[in-house]
Amino acid sequence: MKKKILFAALLMTAQSISLFAQRSSGSDYDPMARPNIVKINISSLAYKNISLQYERVLGNKISVSCGVRFMPKGSLAYTKTIDNLANSNSNSNSDSVHLSDWKANSLAITPEFRFYPKHAGKGFYLAPYFRYRTIGLDLPVDYTDGNGVKQHVSAKGNLSSYIGGLMIGTQFNLGKMVTLDWYIIGFQYGSTNIKLDVTSTKTMTATDQQDVRSNLQEIKDLSNSFKNINYVVNANGGNISGKYNSLGFRGFGLNLGFKF
Repeated sequence: MKKKILFAALLMTAQSISLFAQRSSGSDYDPMARPNIVKINISSLAYKNISLQYERVLGNKISVSCGVRFMPKGSLAYTKTIDNLANSNSNSNSDSVHLSDWKANSLAITPEFRFYPKHAGKGFYLAPYFRYRTIGLDLPVDYTDGNGVKQHVSAKGNLSSYIGGLMIGTQFNLGKMVTLDWYIIGFQYGSTNIKLDVTSTKTMTATDQQDVRSNLQEIKDLSNSFKNINYVVNANGGNISGKYNSLGFRGFGLNLGFKF
């Protein structure tokens, strides 16, 4: 019953936004009247991301934009909840999972070109884009070895990606100066450079090192995309470096904008 009520509320909200947008944007709509739009992605705030975009209308059906997304260094969203669930189901003698100790920060810059079939700045659009993204990682792991001694492993490094893609979306005018830009879905393909340095408090034996190499090789063999990934394993840790290609998606997003 609750699901039906929620669905009905969402449907009524969507219809209200559509009707309001239609009333606010009549046939006399002029794309060049307020060609500048500054936006903030309100949906990304839930994931601790600050995402801003500037769009400039260039003509009746085209515009260009550039977005900047920044995530300060910190725990990833919902990791504390995952830790609590995992630890509540484990016994007191087992190792604890601490994903909330893993830290990450990121920066992404995304220029794009937009084509609107009807009017620039309003309605359905197609947007080919390029994205540069860098992610810093700090991944500590604490565990107890077979002799009951507590050990620590730390992996630190970064990922740098160069990505091209196509976004499908629609933008509503909620009045003369306010817009709602909905990223429906985007498809992208890119190349990522990876560099991770791994250090351990435990000196690994030759057997331990070989086990780690075998595990890394299994991961490398999972996909042809990982063929250019290299690794070095030594008594105190090692490193992972190289590049891989991947196909991905640019997820759902809602941007609240101000036109001027």
